[in-house]
Amino acid sequence: MNCPRCKGYMMQDDYLDIQDETGQCRFVAWRCLICGEVLDPVIMKHRRSPPQPMIDRARLPLAVRHLWNVR
Repeated sequence: MNCPRCKGYMMQDDYLDIQDETGQCRFVAWRCLICGEVLDPVIMKHRRSPPQPMIDRARLPLAVRHLWNVR
């Protein structure tokens, strides 16, 4: 497999993830030997699907940010 970032050679690696969103602790991913890019099934899934638009994420008014000490 060739790296999508640098076109270098990728090899399979075993990884250990403590807080994986799929509930698994161990997984296999591809790692580029040149640039270090890591591709696993979760990363590839997120790259295939476009992000959803953020609705109702308006910024807080300045007075409220000042009272809550939010920057």
